Amino acid sequence: MTKRFKTILMTLIIILFVFIAGKYLLDFLFEDMCGNDIKQKTPSPSGEKVAYIFERSCGATTGFSPQLSILNKDDDFQNESGNTFRSDKDFSIEWLNERNLKVIYDKSSETSEMDKKVNGIKIEYVGK
Repeated sequence: MTKRFKTILMTLIIILFVFIAGKYLLDFLFEDMCGNDIKQKTPSPSGEKVAYIFERSCGATTGFSPQLSILNKDDDFQNESGNTFRSDKDFSIEWLNERNLKVIYDKSSETSEMDKKVNGIKIEYVGK
C-alpha cells in the first residue's frame, strides 16, 4: 500500500470511530429527556393483556400527553410513546371482553394516534 492510501484509510477509520462514539455519547446523554408516569394499569378479563394509561412528558418545553399502550402481560412497560392512542386530554378505557377495548375521549381533544387494532385487541373509540 502506498503511504497516501494508508493515510486516507486511517483518516476514514478515525472519522467512523468519532461518528460512532459521538452517536453513543448523545444517546446516553439524552435518552431520558422523555418520561412516562403510569396513571392506570388495567388487565384484560383473562389477564393476558394489560392496558396502560400514562402521561408522557418530554421536558420543560412540552406539556403532558395522556397516552395508551396495550401490552402482553409479560412485556415490560418501556419509556416509549403509547402504541395505541395519544391525546392532549384525559380519557378512560373499558375492557368489553378479552379482545375488545373501548376508549372514551373528549371529542374536542387533539389526537395523534387512534389505532383500531393493537396486539390482537380491537379498539373502539367513543367521543363524548
